[in-house]
Amino acid sequence: MAPPGSIPWPSLWRLLVVAMMVDWLVTRTFTRLAIYMPKTSAMIEGFWWLNWGGQAGSAVAAVAALACLTGVALAEWRGRRNPWLSGIAVGLGVPGVLFGLWAPGPWLLFFHGLTLAFLLGLGVRIMRLRGPWGTHLALITPGLAMGAATLYQAIPALYVVLQWSGPPPWSLHLFYAGEALVVAGAGALWWVYGRSSDFRLWCLAALPVLLATFVYLAAPAMTATVIIWSHGVTLFLPWWLYGAALWLWGVTLLCLWKQGAEAQCCALLLLMASGYAPQLSSQLVGGLLSLWLFEHSVWAGSWNPRADTREHAYTRHAIWI
Repeated sequence: MAPPGSIPWPSLWRLLVVAMMVDWLVTRTFTRLAIYMPKTSAMIEGFWWLNWGGQAGSAVAAVAALACLTGVALAEWRGRRNPWLSGIAVGLGVPGVLFGLWAPGPWLLFFHGLTLAFLLGLGVRIMRLRGPWGTHLALITPGLAMGAATLYQAIPALYVVLQWSGPPPWSLHLFYAGEALVVAGAGALWWVYGRSSDFRLWCLAALPVLLATFVYLAAPAMTATVIIWSHGVTLFLPWWLYGAALWLWGVTLLCLWKQGAEAQCCALLLLMASGYAPQLSSQLVGGLLSLWLFEHSVWAGSWNPRADTREHAYTRHAIWI
């Protein structure tokens, strides 16, 4: 019998993380960056195969996200924490299948409504978790960013259903507020999960930041366009804030990996790979799954930021069946 708080199908979650990273780094980043690169005939063929591999990764990510969403529904129903959240998870999976067969149309508003309901349910549970206030802040900030982006995307669908002219100009402020929360969320997660990082981890995490800084300073317009395609942020804030956020993301990830917190590593990678205001339902579901995995792992007691190394070794796999 599975232990309380366990998560079904851990191998499927690992597959989802790998596929989402391929979708992010290959499909939405590197192949888009290749548009600006001069290419020989051999390079064009190589990029064609790379793009094919990225599309395959995106397809696997969509199927794995749907399967993991089913696992969330089972875990919620079996745990009897919030059975209604299980129904919302099922409801989020059904439109993802139907939208592959028919154009969303007015039903897109229904999907956004379910997304907001899922975020609201998780937000209430996060605020009820036992622990320091920093844990609540670290988990609620990404949820607020997802909520702002979902509202921004839902408003045009609402105006279409009601046949109003719009959307209103103030809706853009929702998008910018969510983007600011994305940057702030990196600091909040680092404060809870990454403060114990040593100097070597800081130096290692600085490598992609230095590369991104060099590319941005060399071609700011091209870099901003690729970042919008890759992650969804518009760089309306000073660029160095995004660099600092990327640095903190990296430090937090390396710290979790060093401590053996596999569930939190998966959650953080899913959160990074899903992007901000994603255009595909699989990417949106990936972000929701990351937030659920963070909340569920704290609730299940799989990792305590203040515990020692021996306790990490005992509890780090507690939520995997």
